[in-house]
Amino acid sequence: MKFKGWQMVYTGMMMEFSVVGFVFYCFPLMFSELERDLGASQTQLSSALSLFFIFSTLASIFLGRILDKYSIKGIMTLGGIIFSLGLFSIAMVENTLSLLLIYATLIAIGGPALGNLSITKLVANWFDSKAGMALGVAAIGISFSGVVLPILVDPLIDTIGWRNVYLVFGAVVVFILLPAVRILVINFPDEIGQKKDNLETQPTANTNQKLLNVSDFFKSKIFWIISLTFAFQFFAMGGVLLHLPLHSERIGFSETFSLVGFPIKQHVFAYSLAAFGGVVGKILFGYLVDKFNPNKPVMIMMLMQSLGIFGLTFSSNFLFFSLFCLTFGLGFGGAMVLMSACFLKAFGSVNLGSVRGFSGMIVVPLQPVGIFVVGRAFDLNLYIEAFQVMGVVTLLGLIIGSRIIIPKVQPA
Repeated sequence: MKFKGWQMVYTGMMMEFSVVGFVFYCFPLMFSELERDLGASQTQLSSALSLFFIFSTLASIFLGRILDKYSIKGIMTLGGIIFSLGLFSIAMVENTLSLLLIYATLIAIGGPALGNLSITKLVANWFDSKAGMALGVAAIGISFSGVVLPILVDPLIDTIGWRNVYLVFGAVVVFILLPAVRILVINFPDEIGQKKDNLETQPTANTNQKLLNVSDFFKSKIFWIISLTFAFQFFAMGGVLLHLPLHSERIGFSETFSLVGFPIKQHVFAYSLAAFGGVVGKILFGYLVDKFNPNKPVMIMMLMQSLGIFGLTFSSNFLFFSLFCLTFGLGFGGAMVLMSACFLKAFGSVNLGSVRGFSGMIVVPLQPVGIFVVGRAFDLNLYIEAFQVMGVVTLLGLIIGSRIIIPKVQPA
């Protein structure tokens, strides 16, 4: 029988593409419509994603532990149902408070259950020696959604309206993603008589893993180093990426040009280019983390993100601005892959759901703070300075990340 591990990876790519695209990459494109229809301010709209990150963190604490004990397929199915209800509900909102509540509940619970947290655990159940590359390929969906969806959704908003766009998103979950989960997802390779990486000889760690207690994570030095490294990374990345289209418009990149006969606005193209960098970054850093100790690719990733952020603050030429968008994307594209790979190497696949969930208590609370800070800075016309602060914060993450040193596991 053909090895099914890559089927899990490609299924995960589909889920990541949809969840992150619908929740994150398409949301900034709705800002002007939401401001007009709901009377929302920039700070309030930024707060929607801030609430999503806060409450998805709380949900992930419990979800991660559940994923380590129960069926991933079942959890993804339930998550897809909740997520679709959230998308349909957004299409019906009449005020900003309703939007915030939906992001803090249905979207915050359904998103990670259908998307990244479940996918990370699923891929880790199927791969060990090639886990970095497998996680990177699965995570391509995260950034590829940022390449494709803004270009497709921006004119769709003008054509059918933002409410109908969310109805389309919900229908995609119900009629495409949920059937794919039921048909394609297999929790463990031994359910169909296969082994991790399709290898008969398994690394010693795979045969000696045990489920750790919660206190074991918080007593571990490497847990804190990894968590703090990516807390700083996500703090800076979230604030800059969410507001990148608005920044592009404010500095004058608002013209429309034609690409293969398709009209594209400059600020949408810049946003998509950053996401394309994220696609390449996931493959690049997924490969590197399989070859080297994690601290090296983590430091390279942080350096690229910081360079991109600083470049965005002083580029007045669209070509150079685009190059810095790409550099920024290459950097942040490796973040989710490297974080998952670091925790996988340090704690093993059996604990990956739990350790990712509990690390969220440290990593995720800073991300909404970064989003809120930059959103508020836009209202105060101080966002360039806020972007520069995000660049400095990324460099602090680089320094902490240099301490992520995990010995390689030898085959049995």
